[in-house]
Amino acid sequence: MLRRLAVIAVTAGAVTAALLPVAGPASAAPASFTKIQGAASNAAGLQGTVAAYRLLLGDPNNGSLLGTQPAGRREINWDGTPDAQSAPNALPRDFFNTTAPRGVVFSGASTFQVSADSSNPSAAPVRFGNINSTYPSIFGTFSPERLFTPVNTNKTTIKFFVPGSTEPAAVKGFGAVFTDVDKANTTRVDVYDRWGGLLWGEWVPAGTASSKSLSFLGVTTDADIAEVRITTGNAALGAWTNDTSSTDLVVMDDFLYGEPKALP
Repeated sequence: MLRRLAVIAVTAGAVTAALLPVAGPASAAPASFTKIQGAASNAAGLQGTVAAYRLLLGDPNNGSLLGTQPAGRREINWDGTPDAQSAPNALPRDFFNTTAPRGVVFSGASTFQVSADSSNPSAAPVRFGNINSTYPSIFGTFSPERLFTPVNTNKTTIKFFVPGSTEPAAVKGFGAVFTDVDKANTTRVDVYDRWGGLLWGEWVPAGTASSKSLSFLGVTTDADIAEVRITTGNAALGAWTNDTSSTDLVVMDDFLYGEPKALP
């Protein structure tokens, strides 16, 4: 079974596209996929890539509006997360479907954490320095200044719901910003249908600097994405786990995705 994949590369402000046939799993219905990816040494260098992906998803950014909206997208940049739900504290898995209803619930790890900001009352170090003192020097930010990670694993699963409800939903696209992707085959995004069938997957491009680089990978489709599974690097963060030539530690910044709509 063949699917169509349009690859859009964003470099130095130029956008190019190509339509490629991609063999899909037998369980997947024929679908069309458009990919946008890019990498840069800083936030300014990645802005064009993320802007191109926002254009694909469409306006407006619906924020935390309850229920499915007629058009637009949702975004999570972590920066409005309260101190009580940020490092050294855990982020509730359903925070972005209850407190800030944006239609996502996290699983795949026992705990998730949003990094502290520079003015937090517990004086926790920024960029997961509370876990390991070397991390603020390797992780950068796309939208300052909080980041996101699973704890004790490098796996994150995202399921979609009609925002503010328990009704399962699907989206037509998902993309994310990653920081400090040192290798081209350690960080990955895979998207699945409601039956758990793999629709599409791709490695996140390596960054362009040895530390604090930023990478983006996003896809849009006419298929229903009910679940996203993300692998960040090849190891989990830890007090004794440092970024080395063989250990690629990666965390996440902004998430962007299509408006969650109830599954038919």
